[in-house]
Amino acid sequence: MFLRSTLLVLCTSLAAFPQSLNAQDNSAAIPTVKAKVREVLVDVVVSDNKGNPVPGLKHEDFQVFEDGKPQTIRMFVEHKGAAPTLIKLPPMPPNVYTNFPVTQSADSIDVILLDALNTPLPDQGFVHSQMLKYLQTIPPDTRVAIFTIASRLRMLQGITTDSSQMLAAVKNVKAGPHPSPLLPSNIESDADQRRVDFLKSESMAPAPPANQTPAPYIADPISATQQFLADTASYVTEMRITMTLEALQQLGRYLYGIPGRKNVIWFSGSFPAAFVPNNDLPDPFSQAREFHEEIRKTTDLLTAAQVALYPIAAEGLVTDTTFQADGREIGTKRISVAAQDVMQQSRIAVLDLSSRHDSMEQLAKDTGGHAFYNTNGLSDALGRVVNNGSRYYTLAYSPANAKMDGSYRRIQIKLTTGKGTLAYRQGYYADDVNTALAPGQRQVSDPLLPLMGRNLPDYNQILYKILARPADPQPAPDAPRAGTSEIKGPFTRYAVDFAVTPGDLRLEQSSDAARRGEIEVMLVAYDSQGKPLNLVATRSEIRISAEDYPKVLKGGLQIHKEIDVPQGEAFLRTGIYDLKSNNAGTLGIPLAAGASVTQTTDSPPK
Repeated sequence: MFLRSTLLVLCTSLAAFPQSLNAQDNSAAIPTVKAKVREVLVDVVVSDNKGNPVPGLKHEDFQVFEDGKPQTIRMFVEHKGAAPTLIKLPPMPPNVYTNFPVTQSADSIDVILLDALNTPLPDQGFVHSQMLKYLQTIPPDTRVAIFTIASRLRMLQGITTDSSQMLAAVKNVKAGPHPSPLLPSNIESDADQRRVDFLKSESMAPAPPANQTPAPYIADPISATQQFLADTASYVTEMRITMTLEALQQLGRYLYGIPGRKNVIWFSGSFPAAFVPNNDLPDPFSQAREFHEEIRKTTDLLTAAQVALYPIAAEGLVTDTTFQADGREIGTKRISVAAQDVMQQSRIAVLDLSSRHDSMEQLAKDTGGHAFYNTNGLSDALGRVVNNGSRYYTLAYSPANAKMDGSYRRIQIKLTTGKGTLAYRQGYYADDVNTALAPGQRQVSDPLLPLMGRNLPDYNQILYKILARPADPQPAPDAPRAGTSEIKGPFTRYAVDFAVTPGDLRLEQSSDAARRGEIEVMLVAYDSQGKPLNLVATRSEIRISAEDYPKVLKGGLQIHKEIDVPQGEAFLRTGIYDLKSNNAGTLGIPLAAGASVTQTTDSPPK
């Protein structure tokens, strides 16, 4: 029903575009028609003892418990890897575009995430070769999208079933191995260790008394150096974790509007969700910091988008490197110092590896996926995810505890007959999924800007369409520029008119029956190389009266913006962000700046 009404609004407002839009920059809005749904949706993958999916199970073969209490299954669907159902949008007039998704239903989509931010360069090369190996034999009609994360999330290939496009995307230089901007190299780590070793070899100070507190020795050069290096590493790791979670949140927003299960196959070298206290430091807990709240926000968004995470450790088969021969160390250390270093490095390596694997396991369980590590068969793991992730069961129940109090609810699913291994998300936070990023916890930075990258996909939590064409008439030569950039030389002013689908914005109803909310609208122009050219960003408080409500339902929320673009080929990224629900919609379109208009220049024509 929602799909039909949304499409009707798009078509109705579409017809109004060639005429005057009666745009309202800061005073129009749409009342929300969404309600909090007291229903929990769980995807369950059932595998036999060989790891193969088990088909043909029925509703009565499952039992669902929440916090130990049995729940009534109200909906049950078996998914067998069926092809998606597509819808055909009505023909669009010239210069009109929409972010309405054309996929109506699908059993599953596989999203490959190549993580260069958290993966050492040699391991990236191994993953790259394994990816190429798998894509050469990928089953036909497998729907795959490919993303990478380095300093930011980037889409290499949108959803496609064309294996040649997938191979071309992976072979592209942008997908190739890249040094992480935040992960230290082996050379840097060795240099830091040699610095500490040199201080130890030169130190003649006696060991501290057994009953002496460590505080007076913080000023000791060795301890101070170790603490400085640990603090620096802690800060860099925090940045890495934050950037990774932001990328997963962006991915969740993109996948939110695509129906069906999304299997995110995440090749990563490490993702430490929490630090392990280091007892070798004067302050063992100086590194300790938990990221539970950030992970909770990410999990909420991935849950709402029906995403299952499949972390795959990029290092392949792990071997013990403690006793491997290293010519650089021969004859450079006393035996006692070398022995201490070997034990310390071994302990750190074990803790680090355990932390990485535990973090991957936890993220997989939280979303209903499965973690793969300590294996060189990465292409085999990829094939298993694609096969099992498209054959699953969807269960839905209305929890007996209907309170949305933010508490964690544990889910347990059992088979009433037979045997099998079940993979499903282990629980959820009783949050309103539309406010996974609550206003009180919102990031200080602009929430829409990270979603406006040139190579990011279109987001459709908020559906809309736009009419983008050169303004007529063009501005006078000395007119102020539209946007934040002082453009020099010939440019074209573009008029961009939005029609936003009713129901996708959240408003609060006031005592006078008016609906109020707040949105941000943004336009970003890029050149053909992806360089930003200009930006327009505005925040508006929205109010719609009861009398105007029927008009808004019929024609959508209409907004008018303008932006100046230098002459030549360009790409325009548009976006809307609801600051109440934290939902977003974006749409990118090509521009041929200068087409069908008289160019405006900095000096009057002669």
